[in-house]
Amino acid sequence: MTHAPIARLAFLLMLTLALPAGAGPIVDSAGGIEARLAARDYPTAIAGARDLLGQVWAEVPEIGFTQALLVSETAAGYGVYNPRSTNLFKKGEPIIIYAEPFGFAYGSPGEGLNSIGFAVDLQVLDASGAELASVPNVTQLDLNSRYQNREFQANITYNLDGIAPGKYTLVTTLRDKNSEKAGVFRTDIEITE
Repeated sequence: MTHAPIARLAFLLMLTLALPAGAGPIVDSAGGIEARLAARDYPTAIAGARDLLGQVWAEVPEIGFTQALLVSETAAGYGVYNPRSTNLFKKGEPIIIYAEPFGFAYGSPGEGLNSIGFAVDLQVLDASGAELASVPNVTQLDLNSRYQNREFQANITYNLDGIAPGKYTLVTTLRDKNSEKAGVFRTDIEITE
C-alpha cells in the first residue's frame, strides 16, 4: 500500500532528475509548493501557488483573453454573464461584450491600492474587411483594489448608431495603462432592420 506523501515525493524526485539542473524559478517555486503540501502547510502552499501564477503572469508578452463574447446584458461580476444566443442586432440596439483579459500589469495609485486599467479602441470592418471606422479611446476600464486581482471583467458596450444593415467585424483593442502591453479580439455581428 503506497502512501500519498511518499508517492508524491517519489514523483518529485523523478521530475527533478528529469529536469535540467537549474531549471529556473518557476520549477523551484513549484517544488516549494509541493514541499508545503507534503508538510500539510496549506496556507503557505496556496500563497506559493499565487506567487507562481504571478511569475507566469509577468512573462505573458501581451494581453490575452480567456473569454471575449457577446452577452445579453452587462455582467454582474467576473464569470457572472449570460452569453447572447445570436450575433444579430437591430439598428440602434447596443452591442454588449464581456471579456476576461489576462497578463496585465498593476499600477500603484497610493494608499495601499493596486490599479488595473485599459484604454479601449474600436475598429469597425465591413464584410470584405475594409475599415469603416477607427475610434481610439472609445472607453476606459478601471479598477482599484487592495489585492492584485487576476480576475478582471471587461464590460464593453458599443452603440453603432447610423450604421447600415449588414455584416461587420468589431476589432477591440485593450491597451494596458500600466505597461506597454495590448491585446486584440474580434467580434462578428450582423445589423438588421
